[in-house]
Amino acid sequence: MAIPNQLILFNNHFAMHRRHYPFRTRLAIAADIGYDGYEFHPMEPDDDKSWDEATAAFKASGLKSTGMYIVSKGINDDDYDKFDAELTRAKRMIDRLAAMSPKAFVNYTIASNPGKNGTPDYREAGSAKAEARHWERTVRMLREIDAHVTQLGLSANLYNHIWFMIDTSAAQLRALKEAEAKTIKPGIAAFHAFFHQGEPDFHELMAQPGMEALGYYAVLSGWREPATPFRSRPIDDGNIDIAANLGLLWQQGYTGPIVSQAYDLGGDAYLTAKRSYDYLRSIHERFQRNPALNPHSI
Repeated sequence: MAIPNQLILFNNHFAMHRRHYPFRTRLAIAADIGYDGYEFHPMEPDDDKSWDEATAAFKASGLKSTGMYIVSKGINDDDYDKFDAELTRAKRMIDRLAAMSPKAFVNYTIASNPGKNGTPDYREAGSAKAEARHWERTVRMLREIDAHVTQLGLSANLYNHIWFMIDTSAAQLRALKEAEAKTIKPGIAAFHAFFHQGEPDFHELMAQPGMEALGYYAVLSGWREPATPFRSRPIDDGNIDIAANLGLLWQQGYTGPIVSQAYDLGGDAYLTAKRSYDYLRSIHERFQRNPALNPHSI
């Protein structure tokens, strides 16, 4: 049986480390390896050059799917004066993404940090420090974004990120419920969920009411390091058991995208992307060949 998910290559496979990959090369690599789609980092709505190059690269690649990671601020007191501008900026990026592909997905999050703290204990930052006004602003922003993607017929999800207002699965579920979201679904980044001390273990995270609607799962691993406090690693390395997590998701019938990330890994971007692709497919093949190897098989 074929893997039931689209495999998406994320833009950070090509970022940082003094590398300069044009869009045409990034998407050609994704297609050559066998990925189904590509997720872009945010491009400012007035950056016609980047949008034109990205659109041309997507159309030339033959990839089936594309999406964009879109981040807004405007929730904190010190950036609340930018709330309307941030909302307009996000909507304009979504409009341009829809023009690139009418079936695109929006991977959305809110970066304002009510805790204003970079502590390694992430329970002292983000949503844990949010007060009523921060939640009200978050819900208002989400309601607007949800209405916009719904009108355009796009799919969308939230993205958990340490230090952000949307930092945990619980924060996502609360925000989506209060916003009465019609289209936006919860999404999980394995890396941020694993290293946030306020998140439960993955099987408990997925048992929360509302997580059955999961619409996005991003994979990246890492090592704990006291000073950093973590270092990203390829998905077949590090502390995160990506295989067991996927075993649970597949057992629960998850068919949404699986997004391969590579934040700060460096090196040969083609080999990093192929290593991730091959490993993801090998996990599915293993569990199909012998379901007893899946710790979450019934």
